[in-house]
Amino acid sequence: MSACGDDSGSSAADPADTTSTSSSATPSDTPASTEATSEAPDWPACDSVWVAGQKIPGGYKGCLDGSDQVAADNLSCSSGQHIVRYADRFYGVAGGKIYEASGPLDKDKGYLKMVRSCRA
Repeated sequence: MSACGDDSGSSAADPADTTSTSSSATPSDTPASTEATSEAPDWPACDSVWVAGQKIPGGYKGCLDGSDQVAADNLSCSSGQHIVRYADRFYGVAGGKIYEASGPLDKDKGYLKMVRSCRA
């Protein structure tokens, strides 16, 4: 029976370890604050970035439309480049000139030509 008592003692130690794990749950509050940080990225205003004829900034990750985050909408090319799109109206190769479509991107001849070249 003393062997059973020893097993109980071991089992009692396991919940104590679980309690320690619960204590480690406190650091999980830190990722929550990281999420809060990711809610306010240091991105430029969309109106200041997406102007026809200007260049898409190098390393572009997105922009702010008021307080709304708009992540970069990238289309990967076979060359390794990316076509970046915004608001179904603007597009360009990352680091290159911004073009404004005359209508929805899927109907714009310039955009469709760029996509064909990109995917070739």
